[in-house]
Amino acid sequence: MTDLLIAFIPSLLFGTISPLVVRIGGDNRQQTMGQLTGAFLFASAVTPFLGVRWTWQVFTISFVTGILLAIGIQWQLKSLKSVGVSRAMPITTGAQLVGIALGGVVLMGEWRGPGALPVGAFALFLIIFGIFLSGKTENAVAERVDWSAGIPQLTLSTFALIVYVLILRWFDIDGVTALFPQALGYFLTTLITTTPRFDPGGGVRDTRWSLTTVKQLFPGLLFGTALLIMLTSSVRVGVATGFTLSQMGVILSTFLGIVWLGEERTRRELVWTAIGVACVVVGAILIGVAKSLDV
Repeated sequence: MTDLLIAFIPSLLFGTISPLVVRIGGDNRQQTMGQLTGAFLFASAVTPFLGVRWTWQVFTISFVTGILLAIGIQWQLKSLKSVGVSRAMPITTGAQLVGIALGGVVLMGEWRGPGALPVGAFALFLIIFGIFLSGKTENAVAERVDWSAGIPQLTLSTFALIVYVLILRWFDIDGVTALFPQALGYFLTTLITTTPRFDPGGGVRDTRWSLTTVKQLFPGLLFGTALLIMLTSSVRVGVATGFTLSQMGVILSTFLGIVWLGEERTRRELVWTAIGVACVVVGAILIGVAKSLDV
């Protein structure tokens, strides 16, 4: 029971991070720089105590996944401003679940065990339906949600976040081993991609070196903490259970987006969102079931 409670902590932390980043405020450069710098500092601090060793291949591959993670986080944060936390997070969480699951089936031959494929297929159907409902808006509200910017941002972000996971799985690199080189990759990448030269949409003035960026270190520390707890607790409760529990944060992030951040919803949209999030969550649970059947 204690192990399950510990394994549930990452979902609470992951569910808090996006609303907290938006609540602290700042522009995309400050949010990205602060969050990923905080995560890098955490990874640097804990790595000496993890007893990991790297080959050059493992270090390089992990570093490359960090580049993808930086791109994914930066564009995900952009999407939060375009469509809101309570819309973006169910969509990106669900799309990542679908992409990673399909990648596992196609590239790594997963879901071959008895009953795994039908359970997994139903899970994907539920998640896709949940994504559709979570993004559904009525006309009056749709005018205030910038889907023209949000859809490309979510697409690029989700693609990067799917690919970085699949690369680690393809090369069989565990998360603890990848933690520091990956952090180095996303830290160095964000130093470049948040400059005015690479992000002209943010204006010509470099706004990164500010108190707001320092405040954004805290969500980054939460991100690093959640990731480490998830990686270590999965050893105790099993990968399938740990994976499923880590996805439950979408409930909290959606709730906080509406209640804490005051994102506008009509009564009908609240119903759509609630059903959509429920479908994503049930789908995540069923993916965990499919993983457990794949023996």
